[in-house]
Amino acid sequence: MAPLRRRLRAWPTRLLRAAAIAALVACDSATAGGAEEPNVELATDVVASGLDTVWELVWGPDGFIWMTERGGRISRVNPQTGAVTPVGQVTVSEIGEGGLMGLALHPDFATQPWLYVAHTYTSQAGTRNRVVRFRYDGNTLGSQEILVTDIPGSSIHNGSRVVIGPDRLLYVTTGDASDGSIAQNKDALAGKILRLTLDGQPAPGNPFNSRIYSFGHRNPQGMVFAPDGTLYITEHGPSDNDEVNRIEAGRNYGWPNVHGKCDGDIGMSESAFCSANNVVEPLENWTPTIAPAGLAYYDSNLIPGFRRSLLFATLKDETLYRLALSPDGKSVTSTTKMFDGDFGRLRAVLVAPDGSIYIGTSNRDGRGSPSSNDDRIIRIRPR
Repeated sequence: MAPLRRRLRAWPTRLLRAAAIAALVACDSATAGGAEEPNVELATDVVASGLDTVWELVWGPDGFIWMTERGGRISRVNPQTGAVTPVGQVTVSEIGEGGLMGLALHPDFATQPWLYVAHTYTSQAGTRNRVVRFRYDGNTLGSQEILVTDIPGSSIHNGSRVVIGPDRLLYVTTGDASDGSIAQNKDALAGKILRLTLDGQPAPGNPFNSRIYSFGHRNPQGMVFAPDGTLYITEHGPSDNDEVNRIEAGRNYGWPNVHGKCDGDIGMSESAFCSANNVVEPLENWTPTIAPAGLAYYDSNLIPGFRRSLLFATLKDETLYRLALSPDGKSVTSTTKMFDGDFGRLRAVLVAPDGSIYIGTSNRDGRGSPSSNDDRIIRIRPR
């Protein structure tokens, strides 16, 4: 296929052309340091195909991509050959958006080979989510060890990304389980970001002497730490105001009383709630909604113009977004859309140690239009 180039939208000062096979990136004075970067041509190639609703991609210390699929399969993917080697099958309830979701590897995986995942299950009380871990013996996963259970769940709004922070603590996003009021209830684990020890206990220093780190979240489906330790998430809004948030311990992110910024777009009560509850406004928000999902931080010299950027996948918008951040990481200086509609619904994004970007499609999740080789893992790197 000959390279195809087309103009994509960029705000406010960045121009980007992209295609399924190649993309041309023009970086101007909005880049870090103010220096103009040369044009960089990007290529994409399919690493693995024939998958089913790729939910998470994590780079392992073994040089393999560790992957979850919503139906419950955990696999290692060879990024060179594309070979997919299943290592375990988690018993999950794949109900609507629920199933096997986020994955993280122990920071000392070579000597402490623990995998941490979040998944949906069914109990007598109904649909629930939990955080569990497995020990990897070099070939397969051992038995499941439950760390946190009975997190309210639903066919929608389950979260659930899992990340181990630079403080060697476990962070988990949870959705509001389709009950907006629960997000403001600090006695409930839904609609929150949880901060746990690696055996599932409340982390020392948590703001409410519980597992809760922040609250007022609707459905956060992406989470990443920047190199300086700043935590960012993506979050689904209702029919308006999808968000990217910068997370601060103990803070209220407003849902369901606030949609996006404290601008009164849903009524005067929104501004009053923000003032009374010290609500944190998002770095960026989108109406109409785009359904932001997996989130990564780019800080590699492989694509210099992408440094100090957030990359996130979108489901509804079927696009990879890049948000260039200010030097202090507290604001967005430009937004760029890439591969708009080229691969369908995108849920997972990963930046490998060499600076290559990997995205996972989600076209078999019941809301997409899968091709014969979906779902796929696709690599993006300079030509």
